[in-house]
Amino acid sequence: MAVTTLRIKVGDNWYNVEVGELTHSPVEVTVEGETFLVEVEGLPRTPPARPRRGRTQTPGIVVPPPPTRGSAASGPVNIIASPLSGRVISIMVRPGDQVSAGQEVCVVEAMKMEQSIRATRDGVIKAVLVQPMDQVRTNDPLIELE
Repeated sequence: MAVTTLRIKVGDNWYNVEVGELTHSPVEVTVEGETFLVEVEGLPRTPPARPRRGRTQTPGIVVPPPPTRGSAASGPVNIIASPLSGRVISIMVRPGDQVSAGQEVCVVEAMKMEQSIRATRDGVIKAVLVQPMDQVRTNDPLIELE
């Protein structure tokens, strides 16, 4: 995919913007490291394949498919998934930690708003699937419970 990098001024602020191929709308646009899908008038409406960004999966780790639309509880009960796209700010647990339903396990930031991510049930942390500063998308797995 060809990406064009532009320097755009909005008001008094300058932004680095990467624009994906202008063949179909929506177009993937990255502004200062944060990725958005934007509609472009006049382009055919076909959703592009969205490559995953963020950390690379290491061999041997099997990540289940993301849950369907809805709350994180609608997915596998052993996976705590991100309810929104954003950046992981902090992680409060490690593998082996005991957690209770409703306990804060990590924080995801989106558009300068922090969202506390909480355990969906009592359990023991089996794996932490993200690291601080990782970019995540809606329904990406964050934490796995035993």
